[in-house]
Amino acid sequence: MAELGKILSPMVFPVGNAAVAMSKDTKEKVEKPHIDPLMGTEGHGMAMMASLRSWLMAYACIYHLPQAFGLSEYPAFGPAKTLELNWMAHIVLRDVIGCWVICGFWDWFLYFGPLKDKLQKYKINPTYPSLAQLKHDAYWSTSASITGAGIEILLCYLWANGRIPMQVSLSENSLLLNMILVLTITHYRIPHFYFMHRAMHPWKTSTIPDFGKFLYKKVHSLHHKSYNPTAFSGTSMHPIESTLYYSAAFIPVIFGLHPVFALAIIVDCGVGAWLGHDGFQWPGNGDYFHLLHHAHFDCNYGAMHVPLDWIFGTFAGNKEEVKKIWE
Repeated sequence: MAELGKILSPMVFPVGNAAVAMSKDTKEKVEKPHIDPLMGTEGHGMAMMASLRSWLMAYACIYHLPQAFGLSEYPAFGPAKTLELNWMAHIVLRDVIGCWVICGFWDWFLYFGPLKDKLQKYKINPTYPSLAQLKHDAYWSTSASITGAGIEILLCYLWANGRIPMQVSLSENSLLLNMILVLTITHYRIPHFYFMHRAMHPWKTSTIPDFGKFLYKKVHSLHHKSYNPTAFSGTSMHPIESTLYYSAAFIPVIFGLHPVFALAIIVDCGVGAWLGHDGFQWPGNGDYFHLLHHAHFDCNYGAMHVPLDWIFGTFAGNKEEVKKIWE
């Protein structure tokens, strides 16, 4: 029953996490984090629920929020034929507000809220980040939300003008296909993240110019300034990196799918990164797999949904295994 509750937890975030935090025994012994090369049933189940959450949020953004901002419909279905401030500002404001509400609330809950002392022992890195880092990460995550909005604005303009095909109705797919596409959003965007991310770290080769070393120094190193991540660290990125990161939204565009799938990927990239960087074991959402990458750099470039690190030999289950990767 507890396992089922954890699988469903993304659908009731943050209520489920807060309820578990309040019910935790203060004397509970916290186990040392451990990860296996392949994600188990519980992990894949949670990922599917997180994907469903992202899709429902995207659906709301397309079919409910535009009217709240005074638009007749989602821009891709007409208003975006011309570049006008009202519909573009709607997308930018929606994304920035969403970033601040989710990251701001969750960082407050974990680090400053009434349960902060009880949650302290679940912090993976026992040292707490400085206020300067929180401000730094909030600034750059806000910037990343704007670049993510920029990608959506570009897609809406192209959709509205018929430059790229799109499905107008979800009924153009079978119910089964829609269910598969909805529940595996995180899974089919992760390969994009792995290869984009791996390219921005040193390539460890002398046979060709190490362009990855250059990209790390000039671009990706900004993200690694969040050595001890929080929710705001998730998309604390250089504009070049955040643009590449959110460009995963083009995956469903290639197949002419309904805009809700592209927007769901943008949502999933944002929310998944924010919660996965929170730095806490359950009842936090911290991704120990990725937190090892922040601490040790040369490992775990992707995510466990699709085990590309395990396939390419860059998987590390703990800090001791990092040294073995490049031997």
